[in-house]
Order: sequence, then structure tokens, then C-alpha cells
Amino acid sequence: MSRIQKKKPFGEKKKKDVDSEEITDVGTKLSGSKPAASKGLQKQEKLIVEGKVGEPNFFQRSIDFFREVKVELKKVTWPTRKQTTGTTVVVIIFVFVVAAFLGLFDYGLSKLVQVVLT
Repeated sequence: MSRIQKKKPFGEKKKKDVDSEEITDVGTKLSGSKPAASKGLQKQEKLIVEGKVGEPNFFQRSIDFFREVKVELKKVTWPTRKQTTGTTVVVIIFVFVVAAFLGLFDYGLSKLVQVVLT
């Protein structure tokens, strides 16, 4: 199965996958005070609280969905024309065999019911 990654809000810039706690811990150890990265986090939290950065709207989610569909369809191994034709013929033959079997079974049961009722 493919991995599903959680999308970041539309207005948010991409960052490295590092926890904010790790940044704070490293910055505090090195300088003894709050690192510059925590200021960016505070600003981002402020924007989220104010409602300026949030979930993407329906249109943006739809565009993301179709982009992901396109990526997934590129990964598909499509059958050749010969494989598709062969498989189609097998399915059609199988359908006729099952239809004949069910038809004969139905005919036999209907004759049996006629004999029992008369």
C-alpha cells in the first residue's frame, strides 16, 4: 500500500520534518535562550489562532485530489492490448457457460414443479 501523508495547510511553507521541541531543545542548549525558530512557531500559532492559516477550501482539496490521482495512475502497470483482448474473451465465454448452466437448472426445476403440482 502507498503511504498517505498528511497535507499541510495551503498557506504554510514546507519545512524540514523536525519537531518544534527538538528545535527548542537544541537552541536552548546552544545559546541558553530561546532560539529564532521558536519565534517563527509563535508567529505561525498566532496566524492559526487568528484564522488566517487553516484548512484548504473545497476547490483546493479537489485540485490536490486530482493531482494525487494523476500520480497514482502513473504508477499503474497497464495491460497490453493483447492481454486485455484475451481476458475479455475468457470473461465472455465464462458468462455464456454460467448462463447456460443456470438456464438448464431453471428449466429442470420448473419441469419438476410442474410434475409435482399435476
